[in-house]
Amino acid sequence: MKLGSTKLGKTVSLALAIGFLLVAGIFAYTIFAAKPPLLAGIEGFEKLPIKKVISFKAQSNRKIKSVEVVVTQDGNAVTLLSEHPDKPNAEFNVTVEPKVQGLNDGEAEVTIKARAGLFAKTVKTFPTAIRSAPPAMSVIDSSYITDQGSGLAILIDAKRSDKVYIKALEREFMATNSIYTDKNRFFVIIPIDIETQGTPVVTAFAEDAAGNTVSAPVQTIYKPKVYKKDVIVIKDDFIRKHILPFLQKTEGDMPLLDAFLEINEKRRKETEAKVTEVTKKSADKILWNGPFIQMKNSKVFAGFGDQRSYQYGGKEVSRSRHMGFDLASLANSPVYAANSGVVAFAGELGIYGNAVVIDHGLGLMSLYGHLSSIDVKEGAAVEKTTVIGKSGMTGFAAGDHLHYGVLLHGVYISPVHWWDKLWINKRVLDVMNNKG
Repeated sequence: MKLGSTKLGKTVSLALAIGFLLVAGIFAYTIFAAKPPLLAGIEGFEKLPIKKVISFKAQSNRKIKSVEVVVTQDGNAVTLLSEHPDKPNAEFNVTVEPKVQGLNDGEAEVTIKARAGLFAKTVKTFPTAIRSAPPAMSVIDSSYITDQGSGLAILIDAKRSDKVYIKALEREFMATNSIYTDKNRFFVIIPIDIETQGTPVVTAFAEDAAGNTVSAPVQTIYKPKVYKKDVIVIKDDFIRKHILPFLQKTEGDMPLLDAFLEINEKRRKETEAKVTEVTKKSADKILWNGPFIQMKNSKVFAGFGDQRSYQYGGKEVSRSRHMGFDLASLANSPVYAANSGVVAFAGELGIYGNAVVIDHGLGLMSLYGHLSSIDVKEGAAVEKTTVIGKSGMTGFAAGDHLHYGVLLHGVYISPVHWWDKLWINKRVLDVMNNKG
Protein backbone atom coordinates (compact mmCIF):
# COMPACT_ATOMS: atom_id res chain seq x y z
CA MET A 1 0.00 0.00 0.00
CA LYS A 2 2.82 2.38 0.86
CA LEU A 3 4.52 1.81 -2.51
CA GLY A 4 1.27 2.48 -4.43
CA SER A 5 0.53 5.54 -2.36
CA THR A 6 4.03 6.84 -3.00
CA LYS A 7 3.68 6.38 -6.76
CA LEU A 8 0.25 8.01 -6.71
CA GLY A 9 1.59 10.91 -4.72
CA LYS A 10 4.45 11.41 -7.16
CA THR A 11 2.03 11.29 -10.08
CA VAL A 12 -0.24 13.88 -8.46
CA SER A 13 2.72 16.07 -7.56
CA LEU A 14 4.02 15.84 -11.12
CA ALA A 15 0.60 16.71 -12.52
CA LEU A 16 0.32 19.64 -10.16
CA ALA A 17 3.80 20.81 -11.10
CA ILE A 18 2.99 20.56 -14.78
CA GLY A 19 -0.32 22.33 -14.23
CA PHE A 20 1.43 25.05 -12.25
CA LEU A 21 4.05 25.50 -14.95
CA LEU A 22 1.35 25.61 -17.59
CA VAL A 23 -0.64 28.21 -15.70
CA ALA A 24 2.52 30.18 -14.96
CA GLY A 25 3.50 30.00 -18.64
CA ILE A 26 0.10 31.22 -19.74
CA PHE A 27 0.23 33.97 -17.13
CA ALA A 28 3.73 34.98 -18.18
CA TYR A 29 2.76 34.89 -21.85
CA THR A 30 -0.25 37.04 -21.12
CA ILE A 31 1.93 39.54 -19.29
CA PHE A 32 5.08 39.62 -21.37
CA ALA A 33 3.71 38.96 -24.89
CA ALA A 34 1.53 42.08 -24.85
CA LYS A 35 2.71 44.72 -27.32
CA PRO A 36 2.70 48.46 -26.55
CA PRO A 37 -0.62 49.91 -27.75
CA LEU A 38 -0.72 51.71 -31.08
CA LEU A 39 -2.44 55.11 -30.98
CA ALA A 40 -4.19 56.60 -34.03
CA GLY A 41 -5.86 60.01 -34.37
CA ILE A 42 -4.12 61.66 -31.41
CA GLU A 43 -2.93 64.53 -33.63
CA GLY A 44 -6.36 66.00 -32.98
CA PHE A 45 -5.03 67.11 -29.58
CA GLU A 46 -2.38 69.36 -31.21
CA LYS A 47 -4.94 72.17 -31.61
CA LEU A 48 -7.62 72.93 -29.02
CA PRO A 49 -10.21 75.56 -30.07
CA ILE A 50 -13.34 76.78 -28.26
CA LYS A 51 -14.89 73.32 -28.41
CA LYS A 52 -13.74 70.17 -30.14
CA VAL A 53 -14.64 66.49 -30.18
CA ILE A 54 -11.52 64.38 -30.76
CA SER A 55 -11.81 60.75 -31.82
CA PHE A 56 -8.85 58.42 -31.50
CA LYS A 57 -8.08 54.70 -31.25
CA ALA A 58 -5.84 52.42 -29.19
CA GLN A 59 -4.93 48.92 -30.37
CA SER A 60 -2.80 46.03 -29.07
CA ASN A 61 -2.54 42.24 -29.39
CA ARG A 62 -3.76 41.94 -25.79
CA LYS A 63 -6.46 43.69 -23.80
CA ILE A 64 -5.81 47.36 -23.22
CA LYS A 65 -6.01 47.94 -19.50
CA SER A 66 -5.97 51.72 -19.32
CA VAL A 67 -5.86 54.90 -21.41
CA GLU A 68 -5.31 58.38 -20.01
CA VAL A 69 -5.17 61.83 -21.62
CA VAL A 70 -3.80 64.72 -19.55
CA VAL A 71 -3.17 68.36 -20.49
CA THR A 72 -0.54 70.16 -18.41
CA GLN A 73 -0.33 73.95 -18.36
CA ASP A 74 1.69 76.07 -15.93
CA GLY A 75 1.96 73.17 -13.52
CA ASN A 76 -1.77 72.47 -13.64
CA ALA A 77 -2.70 68.97 -14.86
CA VAL A 78 -6.20 68.49 -16.32
CA THR A 79 -7.34 64.93 -17.05
CA LEU A 80 -9.46 64.80 -20.19
CA LEU A 81 -9.85 61.01 -20.27
CA SER A 82 -9.22 58.08 -17.94
CA GLU A 83 -10.71 54.76 -19.02
CA HIS A 84 -10.15 51.02 -18.64
CA PRO A 85 -11.50 49.46 -21.84
CA ASP A 86 -10.25 45.87 -21.14
CA LYS A 87 -10.31 44.97 -24.84
CA PRO A 88 -7.63 44.90 -27.56
CA ASN A 89 -9.29 47.54 -29.77
CA ALA A 90 -10.75 50.63 -28.18
CA GLU A 91 -12.20 53.85 -29.59
CA PHE A 92 -12.57 57.09 -27.65
CA ASN A 93 -14.43 60.36 -28.17
CA VAL A 94 -13.13 63.21 -26.04
CA THR A 95 -14.96 66.53 -25.82
CA VAL A 96 -12.54 69.35 -25.10
CA GLU A 97 -13.79 72.76 -23.92
CA PRO A 98 -10.70 74.57 -22.62
CA LYS A 99 -12.52 77.29 -20.65
CA VAL A 100 -14.92 74.81 -19.04
CA GLN A 101 -12.05 72.49 -18.13
CA GLY A 102 -9.92 75.22 -16.57
CA LEU A 103 -7.39 75.69 -19.39
CA ASN A 104 -6.17 79.11 -20.49
CA ASP A 105 -5.35 80.42 -23.93
CA GLY A 106 -1.72 79.77 -24.82
CA GLU A 107 0.59 76.82 -25.08
CA ALA A 108 0.26 73.56 -23.13
CA GLU A 109 1.44 69.95 -23.21
CA VAL A 110 -0.59 66.83 -23.91
CA THR A 111 0.40 63.44 -22.49
CA ILE A 112 -1.35 60.25 -23.60
CA LYS A 113 -0.64 56.99 -21.78
CA ALA A 114 -1.93 53.58 -22.82
CA ARG A 115 -1.18 50.20 -21.19
CA ALA A 116 -1.72 46.62 -22.36
CA GLY A 117 -1.04 43.76 -19.95
CA LEU A 118 1.07 44.78 -16.94
CA PHE A 119 4.19 46.15 -18.63
CA ALA A 120 3.40 47.08 -22.26
CA LYS A 121 3.03 50.86 -22.29
CA THR A 122 2.86 53.66 -24.82
CA VAL A 123 3.46 57.26 -23.76
CA LYS A 124 3.11 60.19 -26.18
CA THR A 125 3.85 63.78 -25.13
CA PHE A 126 3.58 66.80 -27.46
CA PRO A 127 2.73 70.53 -27.40
CA THR A 128 -0.74 71.91 -28.08
CA ALA A 129 -2.14 75.36 -28.83
CA ILE A 130 -5.22 76.47 -26.89
CA ARG A 131 -7.42 79.29 -28.22
CA SER A 132 -10.84 79.84 -26.66
CA ALA A 133 -11.72 82.99 -28.65
CA PRO A 134 -12.01 82.97 -32.46
CA PRO A 135 -10.25 85.54 -34.67
CA ALA A 136 -11.96 88.84 -35.45
CA MET A 137 -11.86 89.72 -39.13
CA SER A 138 -13.18 92.29 -41.60
CA VAL A 139 -12.51 93.04 -45.26
CA ILE A 140 -11.27 96.65 -45.36
CA ASP A 141 -10.92 97.15 -49.11
CA SER A 142 -10.63 95.35 -52.44
CA SER A 143 -10.25 96.11 -56.14
CA TYR A 144 -13.97 95.37 -56.34
CA ILE A 145 -14.16 95.27 -60.14
CA THR A 146 -12.44 92.42 -61.94
CA ASP A 147 -12.60 90.36 -65.11
CA GLN A 148 -11.26 87.19 -66.70
CA GLY A 149 -7.48 87.16 -66.77
CA SER A 150 -7.18 89.96 -64.24
CA GLY A 151 -6.23 90.25 -60.57
CA LEU A 152 -8.12 91.21 -57.44
CA ALA A 153 -6.31 92.95 -54.56
CA ILE A 154 -7.78 92.50 -51.06
CA LEU A 155 -6.92 94.18 -47.74
CA ILE A 156 -8.05 92.46 -44.53
CA ASP A 157 -7.97 93.31 -40.84
CA ALA A 158 -7.66 90.14 -38.77
CA LYS A 159 -6.98 89.99 -35.03
CA ARG A 160 -5.84 86.87 -33.15
CA SER A 161 -5.08 85.21 -36.48
CA ASP A 162 -2.20 82.95 -37.43
CA LYS A 163 -3.36 82.39 -41.00
CA VAL A 164 -5.38 84.59 -43.35
CA TYR A 165 -6.32 83.40 -46.81
CA ILE A 166 -8.76 83.80 -49.67
CA LYS A 167 -10.80 81.00 -51.20
CA ALA A 168 -11.75 81.54 -54.83
CA LEU A 169 -12.17 79.33 -57.86
CA GLU A 170 -11.50 76.18 -55.78
CA ARG A 171 -8.10 77.46 -54.63
CA GLU A 172 -6.64 79.06 -51.52
CA PHE A 173 -4.41 82.13 -51.70
CA MET A 174 -2.41 83.08 -48.61
CA ALA A 175 -2.45 86.72 -47.48
CA THR A 176 0.59 88.32 -45.88
CA ASN A 177 1.10 90.84 -43.08
CA SER A 178 4.84 91.14 -43.69
CA ILE A 179 4.46 94.43 -45.56
CA TYR A 180 2.80 96.21 -42.61
CA THR A 181 3.95 97.37 -39.19
CA ASP A 182 0.39 96.67 -38.02
CA LYS A 183 0.45 92.86 -37.99
CA ASN A 184 -3.35 92.73 -37.99
CA ARG A 185 -3.29 93.93 -41.61
CA PHE A 186 -3.13 91.28 -44.33
CA PHE A 187 -2.87 91.79 -48.09
CA VAL A 188 -3.17 89.51 -51.10
CA ILE A 189 -3.65 89.76 -54.85
CA ILE A 190 -5.54 86.82 -56.30
CA PRO A 191 -5.82 85.84 -59.98
CA ILE A 192 -9.12 85.53 -61.81
CA ASP A 193 -8.56 82.66 -64.21
CA ILE A 194 -9.30 83.35 -67.86
CA GLU A 195 -11.58 80.29 -67.95
CA THR A 196 -13.83 81.63 -65.18
CA GLN A 197 -17.51 81.21 -65.94
CA GLY A 198 -20.00 83.31 -64.01
CA THR A 199 -19.30 85.61 -61.08
CA PRO A 200 -16.62 84.01 -58.88
CA VAL A 201 -17.37 83.51 -55.20
CA VAL A 202 -14.52 85.10 -53.23
CA THR A 203 -14.34 84.52 -49.47
CA ALA A 204 -11.81 85.66 -46.87
CA PHE A 205 -10.86 83.37 -43.97
CA ALA A 206 -8.93 83.95 -40.76
CA GLU A 207 -7.70 81.00 -38.72
CA ASP A 208 -5.80 80.79 -35.43
CA ALA A 209 -3.29 78.23 -34.18
CA ALA A 210 -6.03 76.09 -32.66
CA GLY A 211 -8.12 75.92 -35.82
CA ASN A 212 -10.82 78.46 -34.92
CA THR A 213 -11.93 79.94 -38.24
CA VAL A 214 -14.10 82.90 -39.27
CA SER A 215 -15.03 84.01 -42.78
CA ALA A 216 -16.36 87.03 -44.65
CA PRO A 217 -17.42 87.56 -48.28
CA VAL A 218 -15.38 89.77 -50.59
CA GLN A 219 -17.80 91.80 -52.69
CA THR A 220 -16.88 91.69 -56.36
CA ILE A 221 -18.24 93.06 -59.61
CA TYR A 222 -17.22 90.66 -62.36
CA LYS A 223 -17.07 91.75 -65.99
CA PRO A 224 -16.61 88.89 -68.46
CA LYS A 225 -14.37 89.54 -71.45
CA VAL A 226 -14.53 88.30 -75.01
CA TYR A 227 -11.21 87.05 -76.33
CA LYS A 228 -10.14 86.75 -79.93
CA LYS A 229 -10.76 83.47 -81.74
CA ASP A 230 -8.37 82.22 -84.42
CA VAL A 231 -8.51 79.27 -86.77
CA ILE A 232 -5.02 78.01 -87.63
CA VAL A 233 -4.58 75.59 -90.51
CA ILE A 234 -1.72 73.15 -89.88
CA LYS A 235 0.06 71.97 -93.00
CA ASP A 236 2.52 69.15 -93.50
CA ASP A 237 5.34 71.53 -94.47
CA PHE A 238 4.95 73.37 -91.16
CA ILE A 239 5.17 70.12 -89.23
CA ARG A 240 8.24 69.01 -91.19
CA LYS A 241 10.01 72.35 -90.78
CA HIS A 242 9.18 73.26 -87.16
CA ILE A 243 7.71 70.36 -85.21
CA LEU A 244 9.78 67.33 -86.25
CA PRO A 245 13.08 69.14 -85.49
CA PHE A 246 11.76 70.16 -82.05
CA LEU A 247 10.85 66.53 -81.34
CA GLN A 248 14.19 65.40 -82.80
CA LYS A 249 12.30 63.20 -85.22
CA THR A 250 12.50 62.67 -88.95
CA GLU A 251 9.64 62.09 -91.35
CA GLY A 252 8.59 58.48 -91.09
CA ASP A 253 9.28 58.18 -87.35
CA MET A 254 5.66 59.03 -86.60
CA PRO A 255 2.57 60.30 -88.45
CA LEU A 256 2.75 64.06 -89.02
CA LEU A 257 -0.52 64.76 -87.20
CA ASP A 258 0.66 62.74 -84.20
CA ALA A 259 3.81 64.86 -84.13
CA PHE A 260 1.74 68.06 -83.99
CA LEU A 261 -0.49 66.69 -81.23
CA GLU A 262 2.59 65.55 -79.28
CA ILE A 263 3.72 69.20 -79.18
CA ASN A 264 0.45 71.04 -78.83
CA GLU A 265 -1.11 68.81 -76.21
CA LYS A 266 1.29 66.49 -74.41
CA ARG A 267 4.39 68.73 -74.39
CA ARG A 268 2.30 71.83 -73.68
CA LYS A 269 0.75 70.12 -70.67
CA GLU A 270 4.19 69.00 -69.41
CA THR A 271 5.54 72.53 -69.83
CA GLU A 272 2.70 74.10 -67.86
CA ALA A 273 3.20 71.57 -65.06
CA LYS A 274 6.81 72.73 -64.83
CA VAL A 275 5.74 76.39 -64.88
CA THR A 276 3.37 75.65 -62.00
CA GLU A 277 6.24 74.14 -60.02
CA VAL A 278 8.57 77.08 -60.77
CA THR A 279 5.99 79.66 -59.66
CA LYS A 280 5.05 78.04 -56.33
CA LYS A 281 7.42 80.12 -54.19
CA SER A 282 7.43 83.91 -54.25
CA ALA A 283 8.94 86.66 -52.11
CA ASP A 284 6.67 87.81 -49.29
CA LYS A 285 7.02 91.45 -50.31
CA ILE A 286 6.75 93.71 -53.35
CA LEU A 287 9.88 93.60 -55.50
CA TRP A 288 8.51 95.52 -58.49
CA ASN A 289 8.62 99.29 -58.89
CA GLY A 290 6.07 101.12 -61.02
CA PRO A 291 4.56 99.85 -64.26
CA PHE A 292 6.09 96.94 -66.17
CA ILE A 293 7.70 97.64 -69.53
CA GLN A 294 7.00 96.08 -72.90
CA MET A 295 9.90 94.82 -75.04
CA LYS A 296 11.47 97.82 -76.77
CA ASN A 297 10.57 98.50 -80.41
CA SER A 298 8.39 95.40 -80.51
CA LYS A 299 5.23 94.61 -82.44
CA VAL A 300 2.45 92.41 -81.06
CA PHE A 301 1.86 89.29 -83.17
CA ALA A 302 -0.39 87.42 -80.74
CA GLY A 303 -2.27 88.56 -77.66
CA PHE A 304 -3.21 87.19 -74.27
CA GLY A 305 -6.19 84.87 -74.17
CA ASP A 306 -6.40 84.26 -77.92
CA GLN A 307 -8.44 81.08 -78.49
CA ARG A 308 -6.89 78.91 -81.15
CA SER A 309 -8.60 76.17 -83.11
CA TYR A 310 -6.16 74.02 -85.11
CA GLN A 311 -7.36 72.40 -88.32
CA TYR A 312 -5.63 69.63 -90.24
CA GLY A 313 -7.05 68.07 -93.36
CA GLY A 314 -10.19 70.19 -93.05
CA LYS A 315 -11.00 69.02 -89.51
CA GLU A 316 -10.44 70.54 -86.08
CA VAL A 317 -7.78 68.42 -84.36
CA SER A 318 -6.77 70.50 -81.32
CA ARG A 319 -7.35 73.67 -79.32
CA SER A 320 -5.32 75.95 -77.08
CA ARG A 321 -5.22 79.38 -75.51
CA HIS A 322 -2.32 81.75 -75.96
CA MET A 323 -1.38 82.73 -72.41
CA GLY A 324 0.84 85.72 -73.12
CA PHE A 325 1.99 88.15 -75.78
CA ASP A 326 4.17 87.32 -78.76
CA LEU A 327 6.41 90.35 -79.25
CA ALA A 328 8.77 90.63 -82.22
CA SER A 329 11.48 93.08 -83.17
CA LEU A 330 14.77 92.42 -84.96
CA ALA A 331 16.28 88.93 -84.68
CA ASN A 332 18.35 88.40 -81.53
CA SER A 333 17.02 91.62 -79.98
CA PRO A 334 17.93 92.25 -76.34
CA VAL A 335 15.22 91.19 -73.90
CA TYR A 336 14.88 93.27 -70.75
CA ALA A 337 13.43 92.43 -67.36
CA ALA A 338 9.97 94.00 -67.36
CA ASN A 339 10.45 95.06 -63.76
CA SER A 340 12.73 94.52 -60.79
CA GLY A 341 12.77 91.15 -59.05
CA VAL A 342 14.71 87.93 -58.57
CA VAL A 343 15.31 85.28 -61.25
CA ALA A 344 13.27 82.24 -60.21
CA PHE A 345 14.20 80.14 -63.24
CA ALA A 346 16.67 80.30 -66.12
CA GLY A 347 16.97 77.38 -68.52
CA GLU A 348 15.10 75.08 -70.88
CA LEU A 349 11.34 75.18 -70.38
CA GLY A 350 9.60 72.79 -72.76
CA ILE A 351 7.67 74.46 -75.56
CA TYR A 352 8.98 77.86 -74.40
CA GLY A 353 12.53 76.75 -75.19
CA ASN A 354 15.19 78.81 -73.42
CA ALA A 355 13.26 80.79 -70.84
CA VAL A 356 13.58 83.06 -67.82
CA VAL A 357 11.02 83.49 -65.03
CA ILE A 358 11.35 86.52 -62.73
CA ASP A 359 9.70 86.72 -59.30
CA HIS A 360 8.34 90.19 -58.55
CA GLY A 361 6.96 89.28 -55.11
CA LEU A 362 3.51 88.55 -53.64
CA GLY A 363 3.01 85.76 -56.18
CA LEU A 364 3.54 87.97 -59.26
CA MET A 365 5.97 86.63 -61.89
CA SER A 366 6.91 87.30 -65.51
CA LEU A 367 7.97 84.70 -68.11
CA TYR A 368 10.21 85.24 -71.14
CA GLY A 369 10.26 82.41 -73.68
CA HIS A 370 11.94 81.34 -76.95
CA LEU A 371 15.20 83.10 -76.07
CA SER A 372 18.24 82.47 -78.24
CA SER A 373 20.48 83.09 -75.23
CA ILE A 374 20.14 83.61 -71.47
CA ASP A 375 22.29 86.19 -69.70
CA VAL A 376 21.15 85.75 -66.07
CA LYS A 377 21.30 83.00 -63.46
CA GLU A 378 18.72 81.72 -61.01
CA GLY A 379 18.75 83.70 -57.78
CA ALA A 380 20.15 86.85 -59.39
CA ALA A 381 18.52 90.19 -58.53
CA VAL A 382 17.53 92.19 -61.61
CA GLU A 383 16.36 95.73 -62.16
CA LYS A 384 13.86 97.03 -64.64
CA THR A 385 15.61 97.05 -68.07
CA THR A 386 18.32 94.57 -67.01
CA VAL A 387 19.18 92.53 -70.12
CA ILE A 388 18.24 88.91 -69.34
CA GLY A 389 18.83 87.42 -72.80
CA LYS A 390 18.10 87.78 -76.50
CA SER A 391 15.00 86.94 -78.53
CA GLY A 392 15.01 83.78 -80.59
CA MET A 393 13.00 80.81 -81.79
CA THR A 394 13.89 78.02 -79.35
CA GLY A 395 11.14 75.66 -78.25
CA PHE A 396 7.91 75.60 -80.26
CA ALA A 397 8.36 78.82 -82.25
CA ALA A 398 7.97 79.46 -85.97
CA GLY A 399 10.07 82.63 -85.99
CA ASP A 400 12.27 84.89 -83.88
CA HIS A 401 10.19 86.55 -81.16
CA LEU A 402 9.66 86.85 -77.40
CA HIS A 403 6.81 85.07 -75.69
CA TYR A 404 6.02 87.27 -72.69
CA GLY A 405 3.68 86.08 -69.97
CA VAL A 406 2.59 87.26 -66.52
CA LEU A 407 1.50 84.87 -63.77
CA LEU A 408 -0.10 85.46 -60.40
CA HIS A 409 0.20 82.53 -57.96
CA GLY A 410 0.91 80.31 -60.95
CA VAL A 411 -2.15 81.47 -62.93
CA TYR A 412 -1.66 83.33 -66.22
CA ILE A 413 -3.12 86.83 -66.22
CA SER A 414 -3.12 89.63 -68.77
CA PRO A 415 0.18 91.57 -69.03
CA VAL A 416 -1.78 94.62 -70.25
CA HIS A 417 -2.86 95.61 -66.73
CA TRP A 418 0.70 95.52 -65.46
CA TRP A 419 1.89 97.81 -68.29
CA ASP A 420 -0.67 100.37 -67.03
CA LYS A 421 0.54 102.66 -64.22
CA LEU A 422 -2.99 103.90 -63.49
CA TRP A 423 -4.35 100.33 -63.16
CA ILE A 424 -1.54 99.31 -60.78
CA ASN A 425 -2.04 102.40 -58.63
CA LYS A 426 -5.83 102.18 -58.48
CA ARG A 427 -6.41 98.42 -58.41
CA VAL A 428 -3.40 97.32 -56.35
CA LEU A 429 -1.44 100.00 -54.48
CA ASP A 430 -4.44 102.08 -53.38
CA VAL A 431 -6.03 98.93 -51.95
CA MET A 432 -2.79 97.89 -50.25
CA ASN A 433 -2.41 101.34 -48.70
CA ASN A 434 -6.14 101.66 -47.92
CA LYS A 435 -6.65 104.74 -50.07
CA GLY A 436 -9.92 103.58 -51.56
